[in-house]
Amino acid sequence: MKLLAYYLIYVLFLLLSANSFGQSQSAMNTAQAATLQQADKALNDVYQTIITQYRSDPKFIKNLKVAQRIWVQLRDADVKMKYPNRPEGYYGSVQPMCEANYRTELTRQRTKMLTGWLTGIKEGDVCAGSVKTKN
Repeated sequence: MKLLAYYLIYVLFLLLSANSFGQSQSAMNTAQAATLQQADKALNDVYQTIITQYRSDPKFIKNLKVAQRIWVQLRDADVKMKYPNRPEGYYGSVQPMCEANYRTELTRQRTKMLTGWLTGIKEGDVCAGSVKTKN
């Protein structure tokens, strides 16, 4: 009877843990792509909020748009630098996930940087430039 109980616990453990073991590479690629989409949305939300809050400063808005366009080019170039075009299969089936992960990381860094224009800089910072000061 005791052996049967251990056997049932073991089978139950296997059944429960089967769901926690790895996903397919395709599923992981898809999940990372969705994470990238969320990061892109967060960046776009911050960007649009900055444009709204700084709309009274057209020179800043113009420069922000130029900077953002150049940043997208830089991000894409950084991804190509890390994952240069190679023959198909060179990096394996994990490549889409890795590239999306790297884009996500760069996008989150940019979001954090731009967020400074929303959160502001402590009053008295003589190098605040176009960043509004905190109230």
